Amino acid sequence: MFTVNIKHRGDDAPTEYEVYEQDEMDKQGKEYVHWKDARVGDWALSDDGFCAKVIKRTKYPNDRGAHTVYLRLPWGYFMWNPKYPTTKFNVKGRVTPHTLKGNPYLSGAKKQEKMKNLAMCYAQTMNKDLAIDLAFGSLTDKMHMSWKRRMKTEVFRDMVREELQKLLNEHGYTADWTMELLGDAIELAKNKKDVSNIMRAVENLQDMHGMKDKALTKTTTSIEAVSTKKMLDEISEEEKKLIATQVVEDAGETSSK
Repeated sequence: MFTVNIKHRGDDAPTEYEVYEQDEMDKQGKEYVHWKDARVGDWALSDDGFCAKVIKRTKYPNDRGAHTVYLRLPWGYFMWNPKYPTTKFNVKGRVTPHTLKGNPYLSGAKKQEKMKNLAMCYAQTMNKDLAIDLAFGSLTDKMHMSWKRRMKTEVFRDMVREELQKLLNEHGYTADWTMELLGDAIELAKNKKDVSNIMRAVENLQDMHGMKDKALTKTTTSIEAVSTKKMLDEISEEEKKLIATQVVEDAGETSSK
């Protein structure tokens, strides 16, 4: 059993809902029905074996005399047309109970043209306010701030990285070319030439390709290892000085006796 907390509109605090696996329901002798047959307050069974109480169920008729069913359960909501009897409603794989498919809001929004345009504009300008103006034109302050908040998400950063890689590849600055450039910088360093500018360019390209993220853990570990060795060497050196000083002092005391 696990719980899901949902804060409904107008409520002061979230409501806690219990979700059981089918075998837990059977052991406790609780009755349940398949989600397609469940009504509000019934224990409904998902297609992958989870049970929870139906929060809301609404029918929406259409012009052809049929209807679509809106069903709300703790793990998410669903729109179902009885015309398609093989439709599945599963719990596993859902990340959030607040979207139709269980994906985070911006994961779905990623496919929207607006988000793509914004990511493309930001990749070319690297200015959030300017990118919003270019993508959407004149907006209210509230809408402007809303888009700016979305630009802080990991999903949007991934979209921008994709757009940056497209731009870089279009100009021949591929990930392979970046690695070759890094190799050239190392060779120049070996020859004791000034490589600060070329290394700065390589670092910028690595950041744009997202290559730094992949190496972050390894790099941090290496730095920590080097720092630890340096610290141990310094401690060892201090111990040697202490021993040498002690020997000199002992020698002085011996000679004075």
